[in-house]
Amino acid sequence: MKYLASSSSALEGMDSLSRDDRDKHLITRGNVDGIVSAALFLSVYPSSKVSFVTSPSSGARVLAMDDFSSTVYLSDLALVPELEARMCEARERAEVVALDHHQAHDSPAEDMVIVQEGVSAASVLYHHFRLNGQFKKLVAIADLVEFCRTPLLQEMEAFHGARKIEDEARTLDFSWRLDIDDDLYRTQASMHLAKGLWPSEVGMIKRRYLQVVNEQRWPKALARVEGNMTVRGSTGLLHCRDKNRSLYGFGTRALVEVARERGCNYAVMVNERKQHSSVSMRGLTTGGVNLGRFVEDFTDVYGVEGGGHPTSAGARIPVETTDLFLQRFISLSSL
Repeated sequence: MKYLASSSSALEGMDSLSRDDRDKHLITRGNVDGIVSAALFLSVYPSSKVSFVTSPSSGARVLAMDDFSSTVYLSDLALVPELEARMCEARERAEVVALDHHQAHDSPAEDMVIVQEGVSAASVLYHHFRLNGQFKKLVAIADLVEFCRTPLLQEMEAFHGARKIEDEARTLDFSWRLDIDDDLYRTQASMHLAKGLWPSEVGMIKRRYLQVVNEQRWPKALARVEGNMTVRGSTGLLHCRDKNRSLYGFGTRALVEVARERGCNYAVMVNERKQHSSVSMRGLTTGGVNLGRFVEDFTDVYGVEGGGHPTSAGARIPVETTDLFLQRFISLSSL
């Protein structure tokens, strides 16, 4: 496992935009942190490939199918066993580098990982590639959305104003939620942001943001959460068994807002399907239960996968273990 402070990444030919970077591939998440990560990556490798995925497992599948790239970067993907196995297999045909901000643990792929906790994944990528100051504002947006009170975020708030950073983060965050399956939009938005622009300076981002606002999706999502969330101990729980119960693309963001208003310390969303339940967890205060460690420990015993940070984590578990998962967490978080 490498740590960012000791990284010695050398970028050959960064001053040339004419080279062929199609053998470079970034696999990342499709949220704000992932979109900003993609923008930073494209600023270095303009003609490279970017794949947006919804989970470490889906990232593992994309990596397994890549027989072309000579270098594959992974960003914002927790090192679950399936992904670690695919990384070890891929190293036979390509260089694999995981730029991670999840909690470090013993891993068969640890020599391929550069990790820094307490910052956004975009921040890890920014420092690894030693990018210039024009991208600090984008990293600050990612740090803010990831609840990371970093020195870089504070620097940008002092320079641009906290309200400006909040407004730009909201613009980018709302825009991708208009159609959460639209990876073409994510790619195009990242290409524009790679020029060092604010989200509000990119027409396609601003238009989608305004559409979300005009359609009142955010207040509708809050109203739906308020009508369905239950409070168990110190946890705001939204347990969804109906796959058609839409939160208008806002998911855990809306849950966090309502849970915080009701004085909860944690927000947990469970989407229960036939075989597996998907769980998203957020810590709303400092200290308390280490969510990433909790889901790792649970899924090590009961499967299928899980990981994250002390205050943000996700898991996919067998549906029959859902009640046990919730019972254990609510009991632990109430101590």
